[in-house]
Amino acid sequence: MRRILLAVGLTAALAPSARAFEDFTGTRSLGMGEASRAWAIGDEGPLLNPSGMTLAKAYNIEAAYSYAGRLSDNFLHASIVDNTSSFNLAGGLYYTYHTADRGGGVVAHGHEGGLALALPFGDLVSIGGTIKDLDLEDADDVAGHGGGLTFDLGATIRPAPMLSIGLVGANLRDLGNSQATRGIGYGAAWIPIPNLVVALDGLTRLTADNQTGRKGTSVMAGGDFTLAGKLGVRAGGGYDAVTGNGYATVGFSAISAVGAFDAGLREDLTRSEVSPGVDRPRETVVGLSLRLFVPAEQTAPTP
Repeated sequence: MRRILLAVGLTAALAPSARAFEDFTGTRSLGMGEASRAWAIGDEGPLLNPSGMTLAKAYNIEAAYSYAGRLSDNFLHASIVDNTSSFNLAGGLYYTYHTADRGGGVVAHGHEGGLALALPFGDLVSIGGTIKDLDLEDADDVAGHGGGLTFDLGATIRPAPMLSIGLVGANLRDLGNSQATRGIGYGAAWIPIPNLVVALDGLTRLTADNQTGRKGTSVMAGGDFTLAGKLGVRAGGGYDAVTGNGYATVGFSAISAVGAFDAGLREDLTRSEVSPGVDRPRETVVGLSLRLFVPAEQTAPTP
């Protein structure tokens, strides 16, 4: 935790890079069909379920870029997640910058930053929360709602070593704009062996998207397999309630002892109708990230 506080300066230096708003879920989650709420380790913790930061003893620094084609959204993201504290308290900092050119001289800009903390209670349950601040400008400032403070609360339950269950409330303080869509996320992850995770998630949106006017429940599923600790491969898919489209995803990681390079791709396979004979545009999302693994400080054994 001490290193997290000292690393605020690094986060600011990477500011054009960390978590996004609605279309940014993290590169590894993207490759798994955006399903990671029950296994939200590393950067996915502050983004999807803060309690998941307790699942892996690690200290990671991550920088990421994501492009979402439906509205020409660009996300630059940076995060620091530390679960090496001797107090078992996990923490994370993140910053995300959003920009988009909607065409016709309409542009959008936004910033989101947050602090996440999580604490396990034995091996069975962990809880966590994320406080986040949004600053929205130009087209991101919907109907005069320029952002503000909101928060997420999450829990992860491990009834068995091979099973993890996640529940999270997102943006529980209503900011009056759908850049901070209120919702309830939930999921389950099956971990039959240490290098394989299979996940199934749901996300019920309680406020409507400001572009499509839709809400409802999205369903997503995917898997992550790591081969010999060097290569990670992912695949998944789901249904997006905001667009009404079905999609598929793929991803991979190249992993070394000091860090990793991750990539993910989402592509819509089906399209819903805006009106009879008129389909909604397909969504294409591309994500790239770099991770740095910081060795944990070694504590001398007590005599």
